[in-house]
Amino acid sequence: MVSASKQRIAVIGSTGQIGLPLTTNLLLQGHDVTLLVRARNRPQNNTLQALEQKGARLVELADMSDVTAMTNALSAMDTLICAVPGSKEIISQSEPLWLEAAIRAGIKRFVPTEFGAHTYALKIGEGEVFDNKKRLHDKLFSADIGWTLFYNGGIFDYFLPNLRFFPKITTFGDLDLPIYTHHIEDIGRIAARALTDERTLNHCVQMDFNVLTQNRMLSLLKESFPAYSFEYLHYSTDYIIEARTGAGNEVSAKKGAETDLERWGINYVVYVLGKLSAFTKDTLKASELYPNFKVIQTPEQALLDRRFVFEW
Repeated sequence: MVSASKQRIAVIGSTGQIGLPLTTNLLLQGHDVTLLVRARNRPQNNTLQALEQKGARLVELADMSDVTAMTNALSAMDTLICAVPGSKEIISQSEPLWLEAAIRAGIKRFVPTEFGAHTYALKIGEGEVFDNKKRLHDKLFSADIGWTLFYNGGIFDYFLPNLRFFPKITTFGDLDLPIYTHHIEDIGRIAARALTDERTLNHCVQMDFNVLTQNRMLSLLKESFPAYSFEYLHYSTDYIIEARTGAGNEVSAKKGAETDLERWGINYVVYVLGKLSAFTKDTLKASELYPNFKVIQTPEQALLDRRFVFEW
């Protein structure tokens, strides 16, 4: 393993699904980690307290869109990592301001909210969420600042196979497309390494340790629980293509904050275009960067785990 020198890292979104394992592993690696959060006008956040106890420094900002205050908070930092959920408001309004503050503060590396499908490999028009991210990329690539785009592919909770979103076992589009997906803790471990690795500066990083098709996932599920009568639902490629432009702005999924229109755009990218993961000339494979990395859990193991499959 290539060891990174101790760096000064600022994180926005340190208590989120991706942010928490990422921040925890940055601290375990010995980095000087600063958490940028909204001023606490609510009960004490236990997760933030726990991170402080592990060595993180907390900086509270009354207004996360105040560029001057953000610039001051980023003074002397090496890297700014944005690990907040990629809503339209965050990507279109907040992140451009954070990028401006990072540039003013002399930050060496800016890491925008990605942590999912490979936006860099997409074209404008292939999904609303990704279009917003690509517009931010244009600002980032034209600025005088380093960057890294981190792509973990799928997270087990949402891709084995969509156990969390719908009341039935739900599949989409082409069942034989390769789906790269990882345990959330493995994502945090690799992201912490990759985002402090000099080799990844001005590159995309693609996690690629686990890959299964939806058909293989279904086979494993049936093999693991042969006596259980699962209910199944499949959305065809044609359905996805229609829904990506015809769905509304409701949020009907069991988990997740995306509108139905945004979510069907994501499904189109993942299950029709097959671009959940991609390997462009500017993309470094995590398996080649860290060849000795051992995952905490494989998708095969997750689909054997009753607690994971049934959530009890």
